[in-house]
Amino acid sequence: MSKLFSRPARFEHIQAFLDDTRGQITIGEIPPIRRAVLAAVGKKARVALVCGDEESVPQLLKRLDAALAKAIAEDTVIDEVLPEIKRRRSS
Repeated sequence: MSKLFSRPARFEHIQAFLDDTRGQITIGEIPPIRRAVLAAVGKKARVALVCGDEESVPQLLKRLDAALAKAIAEDTVIDEVLPEIKRRRSS
């Protein structure tokens, strides 16, 4: 059996985000970024992460879980996407 399925991941903060808000989580392309994840409530993004070239989806979800914990605890927005888009446009 694969290590991936040997021990279920606990995404407690993702679960709390979905349970406690009417939010949504989207994984996919945000042009020009090939892979990203966005957690938002309505039109307000709480967390937007860029998936690294060598990063797997489970690794990205772990980062999302940690980022949601921080965003909720500190009542802040964590955004890697907009700075990356700006960086790509300026180069």
